[in-house]
Amino acid sequence: MGQDFYADAVHPEQRTQKLLSEIQRRTLADQALIAGSNFDTETLEILYCAPPKEPSLIQPDVIRLLLEKVFVENKILDLNEFADIDPVVRYLKDSQVSSILICPLNIHEKTIEALIVVNYYEGHDNRMQEFIQFVSATLAVSLQNTGLYAILHDKEEEISDWSEQVGQRIETDAKQFLEKEFQYYNLFEEAPYGIIVHSIEGRILEANQAARQILGYDKKGLLEKKWSDLVEEDLDVRLNTFFADILRTQKAGTLEISFIKKDGTQFWADLCSQRVRLHGKIALETFIRDISQQKVREAELQDKQNKYEVFVESSLVGAYVIQNGRIHFTNEKFEELCGFPKKELFDSEFIQLIAPEDRSMVLSREMRREKGDSVPDQYEIRFLKKDEERWWGEVRCRRIEVDGNPAILGNVIDVTQRKRLEVQLLESQKMESIGTLAGGIAHDFNNLLGGILGYASLLMSDMPKDHIYFEDIHTIAETAKKAADLTNRLLAFARGGKYQVTAIDSNRIVDDVVAILSRTVDRSIAIETHLVKNLWHIKGDSQQIHQAFLNICLNAIEAMPGGGKLMISTANVILDEAFAQAQMGGSPGDYVRITVSDTGIGMDEKTRRRIFEPFFTTKPAQAAKGLGLAMVYGIVKNHEGAVLVDSVLGSGSKFTLYFPKYTEEESPEPESGEPVLSAKKGTVLLVDDEAVIRRVAKRMLERGNYEVISAKDGQEALAIYEERQKDIHLVLIDLIMPGMNGTETVEKLKKINPDIKVIYTSGYGLGDHPELQHHNVDMFIQKPFQTEILIEKVAQLLS
Repeated sequence: MGQDFYADAVHPEQRTQKLLSEIQRRTLADQALIAGSNFDTETLEILYCAPPKEPSLIQPDVIRLLLEKVFVENKILDLNEFADIDPVVRYLKDSQVSSILICPLNIHEKTIEALIVVNYYEGHDNRMQEFIQFVSATLAVSLQNTGLYAILHDKEEEISDWSEQVGQRIETDAKQFLEKEFQYYNLFEEAPYGIIVHSIEGRILEANQAARQILGYDKKGLLEKKWSDLVEEDLDVRLNTFFADILRTQKAGTLEISFIKKDGTQFWADLCSQRVRLHGKIALETFIRDISQQKVREAELQDKQNKYEVFVESSLVGAYVIQNGRIHFTNEKFEELCGFPKKELFDSEFIQLIAPEDRSMVLSREMRREKGDSVPDQYEIRFLKKDEERWWGEVRCRRIEVDGNPAILGNVIDVTQRKRLEVQLLESQKMESIGTLAGGIAHDFNNLLGGILGYASLLMSDMPKDHIYFEDIHTIAETAKKAADLTNRLLAFARGGKYQVTAIDSNRIVDDVVAILSRTVDRSIAIETHLVKNLWHIKGDSQQIHQAFLNICLNAIEAMPGGGKLMISTANVILDEAFAQAQMGGSPGDYVRITVSDTGIGMDEKTRRRIFEPFFTTKPAQAAKGLGLAMVYGIVKNHEGAVLVDSVLGSGSKFTLYFPKYTEEESPEPESGEPVLSAKKGTVLLVDDEAVIRRVAKRMLERGNYEVISAKDGQEALAIYEERQKDIHLVLIDLIMPGMNGTETVEKLKKINPDIKVIYTSGYGLGDHPELQHHNVDMFIQKPFQTEILIEKVAQLLS
C-alpha cells in the first residue's frame, strides 16, 4: 500500500471499500464482506463486499448465526470452530465454502460489525489469521470514523500522508495507527466547548483546544495531569465519586465544581461526563464549560431574590399566590392575618380561608381571572382565622404566571376596624335620622297638646270642682300631661328636652337609683356596687342622667325574671385616641365610666343593633312603650357621651356609659318657685303659625288681664309692631314658623326697638335651638304650657 493507495478514493465509503478489496486480493479469497448484525432487532446488513456489487456467497441467516458465535467469543474464528453448529457446517459444505475467517471489528452491547473472508488461500493459515488480526484494527477505525473523514475533504495532502501511514501501519503496528488517527480528529479538536478524554484512573488521555484554553495549559502540560491535579484537595473525593457513579451506572451525569487554572486562579465549571470505549478499553469523555460568569449572575440574582424576599416578608400588606385554587406562597403578614403557620397554608385550599357566605363569589371571580377573563381587581371579603374568627380584608388581585402556568397574585389588608367604624357610622346616622324624626313628631305633637291642655286648663279654671264635667275635663288634662311626658321622652331621645346644667356626682345618682331599686325589686336579684372614690364630676342635667341610669337598671332587672345579679361600678378613665375613635366615635381624654351588667337572658346581635330605636321592644305590645333605652341613647348623646353594649344570648348583658369629665364647678340658676298670678296689665304680641295655639294662648293671657294682639307669621308681626310698637310691651313668639322664623323675626323687631322684651316658645326644648346661643334670650318656655305657668313667665319678664 503506497502513497497513492487512496488517491482516487474521494469519499470515506470508497476508502473502506478499497481497503476491503485489498484484503480480498492479498488473501486470494473468493469474497470478503463487512457485515453488521443487531441482535435485539434480529437484523443483518451487508455493509461492504469485495468484489463489489456481488451477492454474498453465504445466506444472511447463516451469517447471522456465525456472527452470534463471534459476538460471544470476541475473537477471530475459522471454519473448524463452528463445528458445534452442525446446520451451519452442512450448509457451508453444500455451498462449496471450504474456508472462512470471521474477525470482529466493532462490538457494542447488542451489535457487532465483523470482517468475513470466504475461501481464502490456506497455504499459510496461521500467517493469514495474523494478517487479518493485523489489518482488522485499521478496518475497524475506518468504519468508526467514516463520518469524521467527511470533514477532512479539503485536506487532501494530510489525507494522502495518512493513507501512506495506514499502508505502513498495516504492515507494522495497527494500534499506533489508531492513536495517531485520533489526534487528527478535527471535529474533536475544533469543538467550541472543552472535551477531555481520560482513563478510569483519572489520567488525561486527550484534550481539545477549547479545554486547554479553559484550563490554561498547552497540550503537553495537560496530558501530564490527572483530574485530581486540577481541583482543590478537599474536592478530589467529590470528583472521584462523580466519575465512579458514571462508570457504575453507565449513564451520563453532570457536576458543578471549582477548578484551578495553571496560573492558580479558580473558576467554576460545569462537567458532563459519559462512559465510552477507546481502543477496546473503557474510558470517560467529559465536556467542560466555564460557568464563572453564570455563577456571578446567579449570585446577583440570588441577592436580588433575597432582597425581594425581605421586602415581601416585611411588608405590612398580606401577600399570597394561588394556582388551581391552592396556595403556593404566603408572606409573614398574610400568615399573621390568618393565624396559620406557613407550612399549614402551603398547598391548602384557598377557599377554606374565606367565610362561607363569600366563597361562591370568590370562586367565580378567581376561576374567571385565572382563565384570563376581565373581573374586578379589588373587592372586600370576609376571611376566617384558624380559630374561626372572622376578619374583613380588602383584596387586590391580578393574573400572573408561575412555572409557565396561570396563577393569581393577591394582596390583602385588614379593614376590620374600618368596617366596624362604618357600621358604627351607619348606626349613628340611623339613630340620628330616627332622632330627627322623633323630635319632629314630638314638636308637632306638643303643638297639638298645647291646644288640648290649654283649653282643658281654661275650662277647669272657669268651673267649680263639683261641676258635672269637671272630672272629665281633669282627666283630659291629666292625659294630655302624660302625652306631654311621652313627647318629652322623645325629645330627650332626640337630644332635646328640658336641660338644666349642673356639675353631677355620678356616685350620688347611683346611690339614689340603688336605693329606689332596693325597695322595689324582687329579693332574688342581688345588687352589687363598686364605686370609685373621688369620682370626677360630669356636666349635665341630673334628672336626665338619673332617668337614663334608672332605665338601664330596670331593663337589666327585666332581663332576669328568674333572679340573678345586678352589678354597678364607676371609674375614672383616660381614653386614648384609638379607643375613642373606634368604640365611641368621640375625642380622647378624661371620662367617667359607669358600668351596669347583669346575669340575665342576654340578647343576640340582631336585637343588640336595634335596642336604642324608639318603640322597639322585645316585650309584648301592651307591656311597654319601647322608649326606655331610646331615651338613654338620646340623653347620653345629648351629654356628649357614649353608650356601649356587650351581650351574649343566654349569658347576660353589659352597658357601659362614658361621660366627659367636667372640670368647672358651676351651679345653674335655681328654678322658679310656685307660679304667681300677675294682675299687671300690658299688651302682648302673640306670634305663632298654629291657629289653635294662637287662640288658646290668647285666652290664657287674657285670663291674666293682658291685651293680646295675634299674628300668624313674622311678616304680619313686623307690620303690626311698626304700627303699634308704643302699645306693645312684650312679644311671645314661636321659634319654628314657615317663611321667616322666630329668630329672624326678632332680629328685625330689635332693629325697630333694641330693648324689646321677648319670650321664645317651641315644641322643642331650648337645647334643640343652637341658633339661640348667639342671641340674648330673655326667656324661653316649652310647649305645651299651662295657664298659670304662661302668666307667671310673662309677669316675671315684665317686672
